Amino acid sequence: MWGSNIRAKGAGVKTLESVVERELQQLLRPRNFYSLCSTEDSAAIRSTRIRRADHEMWQSVLPVQLEDVDLVLADLGASTGHGDMYIQSALHAHMRLLELPGLKALQERMFHLDLNRLKTIDSVLCKIDANNREHLAVIDAELTEYLTPTRPNQTLPTAHAIRTRLNAIIQTLDDSVSDDDTPEKKNEGHFSVYIDGNQGFIEVITDAVTAHEINERVRQHAASQNISHPEAFNQLVRGEAVTNVTLNVYRAKDTPGAPSWIPGVGWTSPDTAEQLTGAATEIRDMDDIRDKVSAAYATPADIRAVVIGRDGSCSYPGCTLPGIRTQMDHRVDFADGGPTTAANLSALCQRHHNIKTDGRVRYIIDPHTQEKYWLFENGRWVIDEPTGPLAPKQRHWVQTVEQRQQNRRERIRMESQARRVREKQKRPPPS
Repeated sequence: MWGSNIRAKGAGVKTLESVVERELQQLLRPRNFYSLCSTEDSAAIRSTRIRRADHEMWQSVLPVQLEDVDLVLADLGASTGHGDMYIQSALHAHMRLLELPGLKALQERMFHLDLNRLKTIDSVLCKIDANNREHLAVIDAELTEYLTPTRPNQTLPTAHAIRTRLNAIIQTLDDSVSDDDTPEKKNEGHFSVYIDGNQGFIEVITDAVTAHEINERVRQHAASQNISHPEAFNQLVRGEAVTNVTLNVYRAKDTPGAPSWIPGVGWTSPDTAEQLTGAATEIRDMDDIRDKVSAAYATPADIRAVVIGRDGSCSYPGCTLPGIRTQMDHRVDFADGGPTTAANLSALCQRHHNIKTDGRVRYIIDPHTQEKYWLFENGRWVIDEPTGPLAPKQRHWVQTVEQRQQNRRERIRMESQARRVREKQKRPPPS
């Protein structure tokens, strides 16, 4: 009997230790995190371990400047099984992190960035002036802020989104470099035709805005004539049809030298923004349309432009289909009294619109941040941030170098004034 009491007591201690451990884990669990870093999702836990191990491996093998490159590549090739190009790009990406202390510290706290995203960051930053430490510090700060979660279970920006944002940041600092990362030989344009039996293949490489315009013309003509995209393309090229398209260009009206944003293209340089806005046939203030309500179920073009400008792409977590390819979804159904206004609308692609309509998933919209909380049937939930230029976070960071300098000067002046007040308070009273 005495032995039984001892065992019962031991079991009680073990239970208490488990409770304390769970409470400690709750305290240590980050409040804001990306869904792929979740500590409650077994797949996310394993993927984080993989990213961490990969990060630590590459950081541990970074060569010193005097090492023989060929020997380094040979050694790492034998150790990892990767080819020279893969290894070189991985080393460049991890060496770049050494120049971005803020991002490096964030990465080594969360391990959310995989090698593909790190390589993307490095490839874009190759165009900046490495000797301009002030610009590099701004890039580090803004990129770190951009890749820091502000809500639990957020979706992590894709490599493409990171490239687009990073190019836009660079353009506000140095417009002497292009935001086009296409290899130089392709910048001049490319056109080729390949015939294989009864099939023909046409390849055209041009700038992003022109490609977007061609795409819109083909899609619009196909929709109006109820024909396929290849048929529409053929008719337009042959001169058998003519179609007009509207390209919406978003740009901050109160920010001199701001970049512009085009649905399906992303951020463009200030120079491109000037050219596009200069050619605009109509200029509308999106803030004036933000609260507009339509009595119709179908979304008018101006309200749709606000939704696309806010969401950027399909709002479903992880979906990157451009907003111009999406449908307008009433969060509160129109039949149930849900108004046709931007605050009650979301951009959803056909597939994810169907999933929502079927009731397999639902969402709510934060009225302040415009973030969407997606709730799934199995109890899982994820937060998706809007990526368009009208989203609160996107509007926040669009500022020029001059504005940054002005903010810096104002901050230093206020700090100096506050210091002066403290100095006066510390002075002894006159005798």
